[in-house]
Amino acid sequence: MNKWKALILGNGENQGRKNVVWNIIGSLIFALASIVLFAVAARATGEYYGGIFSIAFTTGQLLLTIGYYEVRPFQVTDMAHQYSFQDYFSARVITSVAMAVAGAVYVLASRPGAVKGTVIFLMCLYKLMDGVADVFEGEFQRQGRLDIAGKSLAFRTLFSGGMFIIVVYAVRDIVIASAAAVAAAVFAFAVFDLVIIGEFEPIAFSRAWKKVFGLLRDCTSLFVGGFLYLYICNAAKYAIDAYMTEEAVTYYTDIYLPTSTINLLSGFIFKPLLTTMGLSYELGEWKRFRSIVVKLLLGIVGLTVVCCLGAYVLGIPVLSLVFGHDLGGYRTALVILILGGGFNAAAMLLYYALTTMRKQILILFCYGFSFLLAVAAAPYLVKHYGIMGGAVSYTGVMAVVVMTFLICAWYQYKKAVRKDHDRKEQQNA
Repeated sequence: MNKWKALILGNGENQGRKNVVWNIIGSLIFALASIVLFAVAARATGEYYGGIFSIAFTTGQLLLTIGYYEVRPFQVTDMAHQYSFQDYFSARVITSVAMAVAGAVYVLASRPGAVKGTVIFLMCLYKLMDGVADVFEGEFQRQGRLDIAGKSLAFRTLFSGGMFIIVVYAVRDIVIASAAAVAAAVFAFAVFDLVIIGEFEPIAFSRAWKKVFGLLRDCTSLFVGGFLYLYICNAAKYAIDAYMTEEAVTYYTDIYLPTSTINLLSGFIFKPLLTTMGLSYELGEWKRFRSIVVKLLLGIVGLTVVCCLGAYVLGIPVLSLVFGHDLGGYRTALVILILGGGFNAAAMLLYYALTTMRKQILILFCYGFSFLLAVAAAPYLVKHYGIMGGAVSYTGVMAVVVMTFLICAWYQYKKAVRKDHDRKEQQNA
C-alpha cells in the first residue's frame, strides 16, 4: 500500500508542470469516455439500445448536479479556507444520498420500460461515484495537487469504462454492462481516493453542522443554476426523445458529443488557473484578474473557429466511421452544434469568474432566463425541423447564456474596482 501511495504522490518535483499534464490527461480521458462508451454501446447492442443508453447517461449526468451541488467551484476557490474538508465531505454525503433518492423517484415517476428504467438508475449510481470522488479531487486541487485529481479522474474513468466495454462486448447486454461499470467505479474510488486523501486530510464528518448547512446554502444558487444549465444543454435531446425515435436520439448524440471538444481543450488551460483567478480577485489585483479572463475568452474564440472548420471538412466522415452510422445528412447541424460548444466553453469560463466574485444569484438569474428559453424553443424547433431544430435550439440558447454572463461579469468587475478605488481614497484622505 505504501508503494501505491508513493507512486500516486510522486516526488514533488516540477509540481506546476505535473499539475497541468495530469489535468489534461484526466480531463481528456473523462471527456472522451462518454463518446467511447456511447459508440461501444451502440455498436454492441444496436441503435435502439444505444439510444436508451444515451438518454440514461444524460439523465445520470443531469441528476449528478444534485450530487455535485456545484460545491467544487466554491471549494477550489476557497483559498481562505472558509470551510474545512470535513465540511465539504459532509455536505457531499448529504447531496449524494439526495441524488440516489432523486434517481429512484425519477424512474418510478416516469415509468419507462424495465430495461430503460434499470439502465437509467444504474447510470445514476455510476455518475454518483463521480460526485463522491469529486469532493476528494477538489481537496487535492485546493491543496495544490491538481495532478492527483487528474490521476484519480483518469484511473477511475479508465477502470470503470474499460469494465463496461469488456462486459458489453462479452454479453451484449446493456443492463449487465452498466451494473459492471458501477461496481468498477466503486472499486476504483476505494483504492485511489479513499487511500490518498489521508495524506492531506482525515476522513471524518464535520463537527460543525451549522457550517455544513451554511455551505449548502451558499451553493444553493449555483446548484439550481447548474441543474438548469445541464437541462439547457440537453433540452434538445429530451425533445428528440419525446417527439422522435430512439434511433433519432442516437443520431443526434453522434453529432452532439464532439461539442465537448472546445470545452475540453479550453479546460486544459483555465482549470489550472482557477486558484490564480481566485487569489488575484481576493487580493484586488484587478488587471491580472481581467487579463486572465480576456485571454482565455480569446483562446476559446480561436479554438471554436478551428473546430468549426475541422467539423465541416472532416467531422461527418470521422463520426460516421466511429459510430458506424451514415451521418451524411447532418453536416450543417454538426457545425452549428460545434459553434454551440464554443459558446458553452465561454459560458463555463464566465461562470467560474462570477463564482470567484461570489455572485451566485446573478448566475441563477442568467440560467433561469435561458432555461425558460430552452423549454420553449427546443420542443418547437424539434417538432418542426427535427435534428437540425435541436442543433439550432442548443446553440441559440448557449449564445444567450454567454451574453447574459458577460454583461453581469463586466458590471460586477467594474463595481468591485470602483469600490476598491473608493476605499483606498478614503484611507489616504
